[in-house]
Formats: sequence, C-alpha cells, structure tokens
Amino acid sequence: MLDTINLILLSNIVIYLGFAGFLFKRGKKKAVVNSYLFVIFSAIFWTTAMIIFRSMPQSSSLFWCKVLYVVAIFPSYGLYLFSQVFPYGELPKIKQTAWTVIVSLTIAILVVLPGLIIKRVDIHPGLEKVIIWGNLYFLYFLYISGIIGYGLITLLRKYFKESGIVRAQLKYIFWGYFFGSGMAMFPNLLLPWMGIFKINWMGQILGIITIALTVYAIIAHRFMDIKLVLRKTSVFTASIITIIIPALFFDYLVRNYFTEIPSNIVTFSVIILAVLIFPSIKNYYYRLANKYFFSSLYDARQVIAELSEKLRSTLDISMIYDFVSGMLTNAFHAKAAGILTLDETSKKYVTRHNAGFATGGQNKFAGNKFLHEEYISKNRSIVAEELKSDKRPETAATMELLNKMGVEVLTPLNIKDKTIGLIALGPKESGDMYNDEDLQVLEIVGAQTAIAMENALLYDETRKFNINLKREVERATRDLRNANDQLKKLDQAKSDFISIASHQLRTPLTVIKGYVSMILEGNFGDLSPAEKDSLEIVFQSNERLIRLVENLLNISRIESGRLQYSLATVPLEKITDSVVEELTNYIKKNGLKFIYKKPTAPLPLVKIDEEKIRQVVLNLIDNAAKYTKQGSITVSLKKADGNIVFTVSDSGIGIKPEDLPNLFKKFSRGTGTSLVHTEGTGLGLYVARMMIEAHNGMIWAESDGEGRGSRFSFSLPVVSS
Repeated sequence: MLDTINLILLSNIVIYLGFAGFLFKRGKKKAVVNSYLFVIFSAIFWTTAMIIFRSMPQSSSLFWCKVLYVVAIFPSYGLYLFSQVFPYGELPKIKQTAWTVIVSLTIAILVVLPGLIIKRVDIHPGLEKVIIWGNLYFLYFLYISGIIGYGLITLLRKYFKESGIVRAQLKYIFWGYFFGSGMAMFPNLLLPWMGIFKINWMGQILGIITIALTVYAIIAHRFMDIKLVLRKTSVFTASIITIIIPALFFDYLVRNYFTEIPSNIVTFSVIILAVLIFPSIKNYYYRLANKYFFSSLYDARQVIAELSEKLRSTLDISMIYDFVSGMLTNAFHAKAAGILTLDETSKKYVTRHNAGFATGGQNKFAGNKFLHEEYISKNRSIVAEELKSDKRPETAATMELLNKMGVEVLTPLNIKDKTIGLIALGPKESGDMYNDEDLQVLEIVGAQTAIAMENALLYDETRKFNINLKREVERATRDLRNANDQLKKLDQAKSDFISIASHQLRTPLTVIKGYVSMILEGNFGDLSPAEKDSLEIVFQSNERLIRLVENLLNISRIESGRLQYSLATVPLEKITDSVVEELTNYIKKNGLKFIYKKPTAPLPLVKIDEEKIRQVVLNLIDNAAKYTKQGSITVSLKKADGNIVFTVSDSGIGIKPEDLPNLFKKFSRGTGTSLVHTEGTGLGLYVARMMIEAHNGMIWAESDGEGRGSRFSFSLPVVSS
C-alpha cells in the first residue's frame, strides 16, 4: 500500500542515503565515519521495515512487525556505539562491547519468540495497525531507552572533558541525539505502549534530526552557531508539519467520505501539491523567524552584494577599509574589526585600520611561517578557538598575541599566490562562534577586498608615479635630445672611420694576396715544403682579413643605406656550383667528406645580386668547414612553396637551443664556438641575414643539439613566369 505516509517514509530513505554519501565523501576519521554509516544504514533498514509492515496484509503482519522491532535495535545500538567512538575513533573495550552485544541479542530473541514482547497484530480499516504487546514489552522499552540514555551520558561526560572545536561538536551531537532520538521514542515506544498507533511511523522521520546534526558534526571543521541551527531546524520542521497535517487530514476525508475517488490518485495529487508549495512555505517561515526570533542573523548574499557594490564605487584605500570594517561589524555583530597589510621587505603585518582592538600602541606584528603555510597561503581563515587545541610551539606565541588583543578570526587577503594582508575580527557580541557560513562569507569578502585594495594601492602608486614621471620625462627629454645629438655625431664618425679604415685596408690586403698567390704558384722560383706551408698560413690569414674588411664595409653600407644591389635573373645552381668547386679541395684537405646534392632538373630562376648571394653561400659553407672536425658537409638545393631553398648540413659541434635565436645578430657567436674557431667575429651571419632579407628571402639555422651537427638554410622567391 503506497499511501502518503509510505511515500514520506520513502523520501526519508532518500535523505538518509544522501547523508551517507555526504559523510562517506567528506568524513576524515575512518573509525568515526564507519561507525556512523552503520547508524545511517540501520535507520534506512528500520524505515524500510516500517514501510513493509504498513503495507502487508493480516497474514504476514505479525512476521514483519517482529522484523520491524528487531531492526529497530540496530540504530539504537549504533548510536550507543558511536557515542563511544567519537571523536577520536577509539573503539570501546572488549568487555564493554561484549555485554552490550549480549543484551541486544537477548532482546532480539525475546522479540522473535511468540507472545513474549509481541503477541499479535490487529488491522482496522482506515487506521494504523494495532500491536498487542506481551508481558515483557517493558524490557524492550527499558533496553531502547537505556542504551540511548547511556549514549547520552557518555557524550555529556566527553563534553565536560573536551574544549574548543571538539566540545562544540559534542554539543551538537548531544542535542541532536537528545531531541531526535528522544522525540522518536515518544511516537514509536511510549504511545504504542499506551495503545496509540496513529503516529507510530513518526520516529523514522524525527531520526533525521539526530543524523543531520551528527553528520555535520563529523565532517565540519567548525560549527554553525546554535541560533543558526535552530533557525534552519525550526523552519524545516514547521514547513514539514504545515504540509503533513493538512495532507493527512485531506487524505482522511477523501478515504472516508469520497470513497469513489481512487486512493492512488489522491496520494499522488497530495504529494505533487506538497512539493509545489513547500518552497513558498519554507520562505515564509524564514522571513517570520528572521523578523521575530533570529533578527541578528544576516543574509550572506546581501552582505556580499552590498560590499561588492561599495568596493566598486571607490579607489580610495581609506574608504575601502571603512566599508569592509563597517559591513563585517554589522553583519557579524563583532566587537572589533581591523585590516593589516603585509610588508614584503620585513615580512611584518602593519595595521592600517583598527576599530576596537586593544593593541597597546603596537602597530607592526611579525608573521608566523607555520601559520602562513598552513592557513594564509591556502586562503584558509585562522580561528583562534581552533589554535587552542594546537600544542605546537610554532603557534604558542601567536595564540598568546591573539588572546591578548581579543582577535577571534584572521582572514587572508590573497590575490592568486600573493598575500597582501589580513582581516581581523573580534568576538561576536552574542558570544557565538564563527561558523562555516561566516568563514565562507569572510573568504569571499577577503578575495573582494584584496582585489579592491590592490587596485586602490596601484591607482595611488600610479597617480604618484605619473606626477613624478611627468617631471622626470621633461628632464629626461632634454637630456635625451642632447644625448641623441651626440650619438648621431658619434655614429656618423664611427661609420666614416670604418668606411675609411676598410678602404685603406683593402688595397694592401689585395696586394698581399696577389703576391703571396704568385709566390705559391712558383712565379718567383721553387719553394721548399716548409716555405710553402708558411705562405699557405699567410694566405689563409690574409683571406680572413679580406673577408672581415668586406663585412665591415658591407655593414657600414647597410647601416648608412648605401649598399647597392645589381639584380639579375639567374639560376642559383650557377653560384652554388662555383662556390662548391672553389671550396672542394679546401674541405677535403681538412679530412671532411664533401657532398653536393645538385638538382637533377633545372630549378626556376631567382632575381638576385650574384656577388652578394655568392658571398652568403661561401660564408655558410666556410662556416660549416670551420666548425666540423670530422664527418661530412652536405650542400643541397630544392624548390619548396614558390622558393628556392639552399641548405648546408654538417656533422660538427652543433648549436645549443638557447643560442639559436641570437645567431644572426651582430657580433653574436654560439656558446663554445670560440674554443673551436678562435678567429670568428660574429659578423658573417649578420651580413648574410641582411643581404638575404634585402632579396625578400629568409635565412635560418637548425640543430638537434650540442655535438649533433647543424643545418643553415636560406630561401629566395622564384621569378614569376
């Protein structure tokens, strides 16, 4: 029989399952969590047994009645067991557990045996089933009330022994235990003993109070203050009662006076109507409770919204301090409020706003590394009450300071990984603790305030900086004009000097090259091997000087805009062939394998200055030879994406990844290249880049890493046909 009451009980099971999932996911102490999961699932089986008992016909009602009262032993015993385990997860002694288990089994056996506790079950149409008790029912009553009472006494003893958060947790569990289980005993044990069975299913619903408060006590780091709990509990209970009583009355009227209407239709109609009107009824009771009973409680969303609006309206740092302090003081009814900023240099917190704290004239406070790492850097508020149970020496001095000044909560002001300060709040005027909702609000307010403070401080710094900057810019502009004039003169003098020096050097170097070449060719007689080797060294050194002078001249012309290009449409293979032929003997003489992958078919033409591009090709191949001690050098040409690409690869020293971006800059050389080739200047690749870019091409270098060779390439656009 799926009537309204059974549907309510089914919804109760769903709520219990939700509590179980929430506890399993967030509970931290395994023994505590497991012991209370046993309580929750026992309550689920107990509620399920009640649904089945109410639905069964006369023939099986007695059996399911006994199942119901046997199953009811488990949540009662589970609550007792939990009272022993909480809060530290310590299991009770074996002797103590043994006698409670023996007593519980004895009661279960007495329930099962015929006629001792339960004689029979009578059914009266339209009414709840009537249970006829045996002479030993009082033992069942004493057992249930006794084991619950024993659990309550255990919790009370622990409450007086503990302090801080643990004591607050025990308070919540005790009152949840007292009201939930105590109230459940009234409709489930006492009234049925007196022959009243109309609400013998109510205990399963009232058990939610015990389980809800206990689950919250297990998982929460801090607690809602008692007024908040009372408000939520009273509003929820009043809303449920307001819906259930008319629903039951309506169901009774229809079943007794309108029998032609199907009962299932009535039940589902009542449920749908209850679901639809429940939010409106709950909101009404919230307004009523806030107006007449809990006027000191605040609306978190309204506080955050109002503060956000005010913080957006100003960039004045002092107004931000006033807004935050005033809003939090009004919301929490705190006795004091303050804001501190962190001095990054000294690692001390400096008081910027103080409303009510007795600092004794102290304005700066040293930071605590342990608390910073454990709380502030993780954006967690520091609750002074929590630190009382922390016996570590790292927190002792800070705890003493907080107590001395009357600080109850410190909330970090963080922007990403940067801490800019703290919000400090004193105790509430009501004496209540700062609860989870309070701390969630403070974390949001802290994030908003940190951003507002950072913006205000940056604005103030920017404003001051702009004033100073204006003065500095005016002064610097004058200095820059003068310096720029001087630099122009120096740059022109440098260019003129390089140009003149290069021209003056070129003539004697060319003469030296000519005469040395003639001597080597035997025009002035035969040479001994030693003389020939010496002149070869002179010739190569003279060649390097000629290239250096040529590079200096080119740079001078490039930077002054005087470098001229004589463009002609030619095949790039022609230049490459010439350079390869010129350098083949030189490369092979150094013991290197020289490979030229000449295209099998003619490549498209390019429009270039032959002498400039020849200089680039010569430079790239010569560089490969200089920095390759063994292995091979490979030259290749190919067409790719409308360009002719020239590449020279080697098996030399390679290039470090960090050197690649700088290779084509003026006077730049790769790390370690000076150890291989000491005469390099860092000008050749720079000149090559400038020349290739002047031809609308690109030049680049690649390497798999140090010691793994390198590849230098340039591309030139083909001539459109």
